[in-house]
Amino acid sequence: MKRINYFLLSAFLCGFLTSCADLSYTEETNRNEEWTYTYFANGIKNLVFDVYAQVYNNEFDSNSAYFLASATDEAQYALETGAVNNYVNGGWSPANPYDRTWTKAYTAIADVNMYLEKIDETDISDWQYNSDYPKWVAQMELFPYELRFLRAYFYFELFKTYGDVPLVTTTLTNAQANNIKRTPADEIVKFIVDECDAVAPYLPESYTTEVEAEIGRATRIAAFALKARTLLYAASPLHNPNGDKTKWAKAAEACKYILDNASAWGLKLSTYNTLWGHDAFFNTELIFGIGRGDDNAFEMANYPIGVENGSSGNCPTQSLVDQYEYQNNGETFAQRHPGNINLSEEDPYEGLDPRFALTVVKNGDEWPSNGAQKKTIETFIGGFNAAPKYGATPTGYYLKKYVDGSCVTTADNQTRRRHTWIVFRLGEFYLDFAEAAFNATGSANDKTFGISANDAINVLRTRADINMPKFKEDGDAWVERYERERLVELAFENHRFWDVRRWKKGAQYFKTIQVATIDSNLNLTRSTVTRQWDDKYYFYPIPQSELKKNPNLTQNPGW
Repeated sequence: MKRINYFLLSAFLCGFLTSCADLSYTEETNRNEEWTYTYFANGIKNLVFDVYAQVYNNEFDSNSAYFLASATDEAQYALETGAVNNYVNGGWSPANPYDRTWTKAYTAIADVNMYLEKIDETDISDWQYNSDYPKWVAQMELFPYELRFLRAYFYFELFKTYGDVPLVTTTLTNAQANNIKRTPADEIVKFIVDECDAVAPYLPESYTTEVEAEIGRATRIAAFALKARTLLYAASPLHNPNGDKTKWAKAAEACKYILDNASAWGLKLSTYNTLWGHDAFFNTELIFGIGRGDDNAFEMANYPIGVENGSSGNCPTQSLVDQYEYQNNGETFAQRHPGNINLSEEDPYEGLDPRFALTVVKNGDEWPSNGAQKKTIETFIGGFNAAPKYGATPTGYYLKKYVDGSCVTTADNQTRRRHTWIVFRLGEFYLDFAEAAFNATGSANDKTFGISANDAINVLRTRADINMPKFKEDGDAWVERYERERLVELAFENHRFWDVRRWKKGAQYFKTIQVATIDSNLNLTRSTVTRQWDDKYYFYPIPQSELKKNPNLTQNPGW
């Protein structure tokens, strides 16, 4: 059987746990430019590693406690001191931007630009008699196209975060870098789309049959996925204030291309519960993911208080729970139970969308699943996993999705598992297509693009392990239900924070959230938590440190 290597796992371990290779060409280092471009493993390839490593952005920090769900209506972070709370309490500013997207993206882009300009200087011919030489040459043929994909990816990250940003495709001196101006967002979008189209033909559909079989690298399918998502964002109200339907049509076409070719590429929808876990890197639905080696930091961050070494972390809100529908009629939890609930008299969770139980840990569930720590979770006041214990859930719920319940976090005999964070997966593009097709045609039942918006969503909802009632709505009712479906399907996958922004619905969804409190008699009471929201939050502030260095940069509105 052909051995499969974890390219990204190695890359991120290099990028974040140790220093793999010093690629700074200064007199203080023991490396130099000539050496880097004539040595493969610790020179050229590690330069590529360094760019991949930047993909592991701050939303998935090394302890994975602060990803952006708790800055949305999906979750509330258990500890008030959690840095993610800066997003909801007004604690961020140009002087304290918190997010590292600007620095990390432009660091990666500079590395890519340098490599592409120096590519003619790469010469490993001195190693031609090494048995691995043919493999190295084969990999080096792909590196420029992978790096161009990654550069496009980082420009998407900058575009969605800041809007207009400087477009730089060559290496710059410090003086040049400190005088560049912001490029209009439409030009950034065009650059990303053009790059994806340019590199896609040269990238493999999969690396399993390539030299070294290093899965996790940029593929042709990932390039098409980046193009499609970029066009969806570009068509959305935040970036398309005039509602240009041609932008929506382009997004629909790009998404439909992925759906039409998925089978030929070996992609297919998986069961929901296999989207994360030890083997998720091999999931047939995954297009591009961020792999990490064996670890239990995410579990320690998100296991309930009361579970040894559990810190509660990102606790799902009642606002999220309210959006799940019942399997028998599509009625939402909030519609059936708009007020308080006595959990000793009824089980309001019975018959809910199966995705609920795979995403949320509620009172009475047995969790985590490992035999050493498995117990019945008590989120009622005075319960083993509840207040008044410090750090207990403030919402009445704990997180299950992405958390590997088989990880043991006891002081002794700990176990660790691989983790894979989803960047692109096939399920997203059924939703993306539906949104784009609806907005391009004005109807959820129009088949201009071959299938209708409702057809696409119903593919997701009728999966054997989900089996939810089909969409039949249109108009405003469809938009409301679509936004709910997108929240449920993509919960905790780093979409909600950006979706609500591109829809320009921050005040509607993020200004107040619902949480639950369960008393000792199992009466569930809802309450409202007010958060700070300002429309300037649709874009991040340009870091003040950058504005000080570059007088030609302008700040985003309101900051």
